[in-house]
Amino acid sequence: MARNHDKTDGFLLPNVNTCIVACSAAEAHLYLSRRRFGRWILLDSMQNPGATLREQDVYSDRPGRAFDRFGPGRHAMSPEETGRQHGLQIFAHDIAQRLAKDFSAGRFSQLVLVAEPSLLGLLRRKLSAPLKRSLCFEVPKNPADFDRERLRAMFT
Repeated sequence: MARNHDKTDGFLLPNVNTCIVACSAAEAHLYLSRRRFGRWILLDSMQNPGATLREQDVYSDRPGRAFDRFGPGRHAMSPEETGRQHGLQIFAHDIAQRLAKDFSAGRFSQLVLVAEPSLLGLLRRKLSAPLKRSLCFEVPKNPADFDRERLRAMFT
């Protein structure tokens, strides 16, 4: 029997106001579901233009140079965090701030995250304690190719 990898193994959305966040490194879409099988309302679309840039387009300078501890050798120093990683950190922070604003305004009481695994980890770390408690399900997949109906089909 072929397994449908788009399904979430029987998870159904809660029957309360639920925010579904579908995000890749380049964009995020925040949806609101008021009922389990009701229609979804698009709350916001957020873009991360730095996700599609090459590293040399983000940083125009070459990395600094350092001397070896022993001997005459020199080598290029690499930054601890690349420009793309830094941009992703900022993007995750912006998403978390938007979620915190909507959560504190009472727009939703449950949270579902659908994000590529690297971004999902960043988002989890950026969520406030009340938002972490409201997180009821997460899907570690890149939803870049998912439209709204395909996302909805994951939860029905």
